[in-house]
Amino acid sequence: MKLKILVTGGLGGLGIHVCENLLDEGHDITIFDLKTKSNQKLVKNYDLIDYVEWGNILDEDSYKHLLKDQDVIIHLAYILPPWSETNPKAYDINVEGTRRLIKNLEKLNSNCRFIFSSSVSVFGYTHEEDPPIDVNYPVNATDNYTTHKIQSEKDLRNSNLEWVVLRFAEAPYLKMDLSLKNLKRMYSIPWNQRVEFIHPMDVATAVSNAVSIPPSQTKQVYIIGGGSDCQFIYYDQMVRILGIFNISPPKKEKFLDGYYYLDWYDTEQSQNVLKFQQRNFDDYISDLKNELGWWKVNLIKFFSPIAGLLI
Repeated sequence: MKLKILVTGGLGGLGIHVCENLLDEGHDITIFDLKTKSNQKLVKNYDLIDYVEWGNILDEDSYKHLLKDQDVIIHLAYILPPWSETNPKAYDINVEGTRRLIKNLEKLNSNCRFIFSSSVSVFGYTHEEDPPIDVNYPVNATDNYTTHKIQSEKDLRNSNLEWVVLRFAEAPYLKMDLSLKNLKRMYSIPWNQRVEFIHPMDVATAVSNAVSIPPSQTKQVYIIGGGSDCQFIYYDQMVRILGIFNISPPKKEKFLDGYYYLDWYDTEQSQNVLKFQQRNFDDYISDLKNELGWWKVNLIKFFSPIAGLLI
């Protein structure tokens, strides 16, 4: 059935895949996002100009008129780490922006389904638990980002809307930032951390499938991870990614000596309902190479001895 769907933050690293899926399925979509130079370029490259409404999640007048005739809202507009920890507007955008969107939808279109993109990071540090972690594990805020997500989930639960919460596992973008600063961010996670990967396009499948699940399966939280075939130790995953560029494995002592809010998860229920697990880490490596392009991969390979020293 063709649905009218509003996607906030639809031009982000995951949002663009969600929008492509929804269009392929024949839905009538509206993408709501900031009018930045990078977003304008993205819209042009993906030929999405006919679907875009520019605005700001904090400016209610820029989106109220879009709410009245929607069947589903997919809310992806959120400031992510590390910017959520330093941006003074992060709380306003993440918590207040989501809260106002919920309240406006309750007033203008209370029959609309609200799909919220959350994160497995809301479980906090689970390294002392026996995996897999299931959806009933209690939430535990550990930073601004997890505090914001937990509050937004609570606000949605307390609304009178038909809602679905999707807690995403680790889903690295295909458009990878290869700057030295970003590559060094890999050291912010312990080398021996349990992590569950999910291909970003499988995340998009979960989101797009959530728009049409029966009402009996809404008002539920679903963990969106890749499944047992996508469960790794973090260091092994980084070695695979750096291996694309012939960069030597980094020294383990460079990694954070502590804990991080990732783990392995029980996704059986989520998979039964949303049927999204279609790809594995090998597929991601292949897709990442294709996205980067032959010339960029080989250019980095040429400088890999230097790159290995710098990171």
